Amino acid sequence: MERSVAIKKLGKILGKSLGYRVDPKAPDQDGRNGAREKLRVALVHREAFKKEREARRDEILQADAEYQRLKAEHVKAAECCERLSATMRHYRVTVGTSGDMFFTVKAQGDSWEDVIAKLTEKERA
Repeated sequence: MERSVAIKKLGKILGKSLGYRVDPKAPDQDGRNGAREKLRVALVHREAFKKEREARRDEILQADAEYQRLKAEHVKAAECCERLSATMRHYRVTVGTSGDMFFTVKAQGDSWEDVIAKLTEKERA
């Protein structure tokens, strides 16, 4: 089918918002099928090399005492940061709106007065 005829038919189907792209270098169905078969083999090889690489990395890092020390210190520091971050986001009073599924927080504070003041500021802005 000629492009002009196809575009007219597509225009009737899709309307004014019709857009199209033509790539003459794109593979045909046989090319895509061939790539699919090659991809299956390539994925198996990639996964095998990934497992070998990860096993080798783990073996090397297990023998590295300094890495193990740094890893343990990092875990402790991360836990400390998480606790402090949670403390910063924890308020005594939280108000919001309840929908069908969600509670939407509108303001938080340490007292009802704080919350009311924050909501009043939001209304003014």
